[in-house]
Amino acid sequence: MRKADHGIWILVLVCILSGCGYKTNPRPATATVPGEIGLVNARAYPDRVVLKWDVPSSNTDGSPLTNLSGFKIFRVTQKIGEECDNCDEKRATLANVDFQNPANAVINKGEVLFTDKAVDPGHTYSYSVSVYNLKGSESRLSQDVAVVLDKAPPTPEGLRVRVDPRGVRLEWEVSPERDGIRNYSVYRGPTDDPEEMKAVGSTKWAETYFVDREAETGKTYYYRVRSLKMNRGISLESSPSSAVRVFASPVLRQPPENVNTASTSEGVRIYWEPVKIENEEVRYNIFRSEGAKMFEKLNQEPLRNPWFIDKRVERGQTFRYGVTAFPKDKPTEESSRSGSAAVKFAP
Repeated sequence: MRKADHGIWILVLVCILSGCGYKTNPRPATATVPGEIGLVNARAYPDRVVLKWDVPSSNTDGSPLTNLSGFKIFRVTQKIGEECDNCDEKRATLANVDFQNPANAVINKGEVLFTDKAVDPGHTYSYSVSVYNLKGSESRLSQDVAVVLDKAPPTPEGLRVRVDPRGVRLEWEVSPERDGIRNYSVYRGPTDDPEEMKAVGSTKWAETYFVDREAETGKTYYYRVRSLKMNRGISLESSPSSAVRVFASPVLRQPPENVNTASTSEGVRIYWEPVKIENEEVRYNIFRSEGAKMFEKLNQEPLRNPWFIDKRVERGQTFRYGVTAFPKDKPTEESSRSGSAAVKFAP
């Protein structure tokens, strides 16, 4: 063998032993797919549906999802009573939410809030959501959530507000059409615009009052209340009540004590111990509840004297009375309401 040929065979042997230039059974590259969106929650109102879901944190292979790009929201629209079980052909893209610049949604603390205002009563809307990354890889659709927009529950009426030592107390009237009402939702905001109000609590259907213990003194708040019913596990709220405004006074006055009543030929006389406020003239407001109804203020102008005669009563009726006190020209410093025992008018 010539010396040149001998050198070539040595080079080939070295390449074989070192693996230079040779690849065996190469694996095809696979795209990393984002994990599926978890449960999508929904809340319904007469004019909108609000969806909420958590931002996923991992891919289908368990690796961290670090290149999330956005979300796609899909919707199936059907008339109530004409729903079909498998209506994938009716599924349409409703919106695309950019994760970095969510102009059509709110993303905060790992949650996404999306509001669909293109809805009409009398329809069922089924929503699903997918997530995609910067490379365009898209997850599977989330499980559908169906929202039935039928007749909304009645709107609460007669909303009233006052400040007492426990916080801001709201009261409202029970609707005679309360069948189906499950709860009441209380909203608070810096203005009376419903869009700027946030839910601060709720009550059961039989509780037509709420105390906001988180209100800060020295601030002005606006409140509204909505009634709520359930449809297939999804809440449907009423239109908002009329707004009420309150100044959470940092000064809480003591209410009148020993509120007593007596039947007279003129009506029911209510009297109480005078309230003393240093360097201030004191004024009073008086309230009445007939049977199980809400308290209503009786006096048009603040009272100077610690007594009042309720002449708008009929024999045999049962009433309860309450009295508040405040400094003259400072109605925002009105005390909480003290109450009397129930009294039946029997002159």
